Amino acid sequence: MRGAFVRVVVAAVILGMSAAGNVGVAGSATTTATTTATKTVTITASGCGVHPWCYKPATLTVQRSTKVVWKNMTLVPHDVMPCTKAACKVSPGTGTDKTFASPIINPKKTYTFTFLHPGTYVYYCLWHGYAVMHGTIIVH
Repeated sequence: MRGAFVRVVVAAVILGMSAAGNVGVAGSATTTATTTATKTVTITASGCGVHPWCYKPATLTVQRSTKVVWKNMTLVPHDVMPCTKAACKVSPGTGTDKTFASPIINPKKTYTFTFLHPGTYVYYCLWHGYAVMHGTIIVH
């Protein structure tokens, strides 16, 4: 009786570990966790040339499904808005992710967006204008 009990407990442990993805069991499928790439753009007041603030890097190239995090490391609010021809006086790019636009990003806060569609996304800070703060995300 004790041997049967031990076999049941061992089977339960193996099944539990298999379900959690910790162990592969012969004849069963194992799941592999997928990780989303994450890249960071820092909103900074350091090294911006003649301008008081900038996005670093100014141009970032990523793959589809990459999560981009903008970190506001300044003492003032900023945002990340897609350019329009009227607002920026430049081509807004070819990107088609229509929901790309941040709320206000307060000091020491972040905004995260996952790019799902390829293209070029030209953006700027609505608060401070394209001439002061702009960047580009290129999605392959």
